[in-house]
Amino acid sequence: MDALAGTGSLVRLVVRRDRVILPAWILITALLPMTVAVSTNGLYKNAAERAAFAAGVAGSPAELFTRGTVFSSSVGGLTSWTLSSSSLIIGGLISILLVIRHTRVEEEAGRRELVGATVVGRHAPLTAALLVVMAANLALGLLAAIGLIAVGQPAGGSFLFGLAIGIGGWVFAALAGMTGQISQSAAAGRSIAVAVAAAFFVLRGLGDVTGTWLVWLSPFGWSRLAKPYATDDWWVLSLPVLATAALAAGAYALSVRRDVAGGLLPARLGRERATHWLTGSTALAWRLQRGQLVGWCVSFALLGLLLGFASSGLDQQLNTPAMRAYAAALGGPGARISAVFFAVVLYVISQIVTGVAIIGVLRTRSEEAAGRAEPLLAAPVGRLRWIAGHLVVALASAVIALLALGIGAGISSGRLAASVLATLAYVPATWILVGLGVAFFGLLPRLAAALTWTVLGVFLLLDLLAEFRIVDDVSFLSPYAATPSVLVAGGASPVNLLWLTLIAAALVAIGLYSWRRRDLTP
Repeated sequence: MDALAGTGSLVRLVVRRDRVILPAWILITALLPMTVAVSTNGLYKNAAERAAFAAGVAGSPAELFTRGTVFSSSVGGLTSWTLSSSSLIIGGLISILLVIRHTRVEEEAGRRELVGATVVGRHAPLTAALLVVMAANLALGLLAAIGLIAVGQPAGGSFLFGLAIGIGGWVFAALAGMTGQISQSAAAGRSIAVAVAAAFFVLRGLGDVTGTWLVWLSPFGWSRLAKPYATDDWWVLSLPVLATAALAAGAYALSVRRDVAGGLLPARLGRERATHWLTGSTALAWRLQRGQLVGWCVSFALLGLLLGFASSGLDQQLNTPAMRAYAAALGGPGARISAVFFAVVLYVISQIVTGVAIIGVLRTRSEEAAGRAEPLLAAPVGRLRWIAGHLVVALASAVIALLALGIGAGISSGRLAASVLATLAYVPATWILVGLGVAFFGLLPRLAAALTWTVLGVFLLLDLLAEFRIVDDVSFLSPYAATPSVLVAGGASPVNLLWLTLIAAALVAIGLYSWRRRDLTP
């Protein structure tokens, strides 16, 4: 049989299943550059003000880490600087989730085996998922370019910017195609792909801060090094194309080395009888998720070490009047430059940590959809007891991951207590998304994953719009904006943290109540 037989039919199936998610993602992300360009044009009166802003960015390690170097102070150049990494984060995350959904999740649920029993080639599911996701990324990039041209930006730079973020999303789609071959678990495939994406972001950030070649090792760097609206280096787009081809080829090569529903790494057989501590729902949830949680904690601890080393010398290296004024504007009089840098970077990383907690809480839905929850609930295990185990692990995962990040940063920077407190301050914000995941699981189980990840994307978008004054204040909408920064504010009021915790508790209560009253949904 042809290995690609049935690809067209599966493409139509993928499009039908994602007929809501795909248009929403494409339209929202594609319209954002046009909105930011209009806002940027209104924020600065003339080219001199834009050039002054660009010069300030060059002296701000926090801005360099989160967004990189400004290559052009034109309206288009500042729009590209603002959105290159942000758009690629959103597109990369959604690409990873969709490819895993239509490959590994289908195998884990047993549907891939049924489809494979028909006239469908072995490579057809992966090919269909990649084709749809890559086409969506390309459409997003082209629409973004058309929108920028419509508001008066140069056509060459606009198309280069759009293609840079569109083709950049291809890399993460192919990456998910490869990580989906490694483990039998869809959650593990997602976690590995997101962890690699986070490492790419850190590499780009450190490369921009230090001005070294590290930026060339990251897809986030490639999208910027094309330099839209500056030198328009089109040849840089060959790098994500080659990376996509290599990752996709690797995914196909790995797929033929494993059985359907199996992973490249064989599942380790457990004990014939469970140990004495593996007797409750919480212990079972921990056993199911401990591997990926340990991996995340190691990754965040290493990331914290890197950030601590990067920020430890900034107080001496950037001790200039301009940088002291910048630190005071963000952190108040006497704020340390290194503290402001770490606080800004932590704001972004806390949203990545939220993804870890979301993956944990959505394990409830995957267990229900795969039919593994029903046998447990048929035994003397109540519904609340079963979901409580997964909920405890999800809530704890946010705490553990942030704690690992804070300890790593504190060890390398010599400010252990302050770093740990600063990272743990974001725990209630991550719990808000856990609460939403539980609420959606109870109310709309089939849409729980899509809705939870969409809300996280909306929070990211709100933070970006607030930064460019498109909206005034999002602290009452975004839990991250409402989180006080312990490092730069020094003894910030815990009132906001209390309110966020209470809101998270209310969302959890809604989800638990709804879960008790609804039927099981495959």
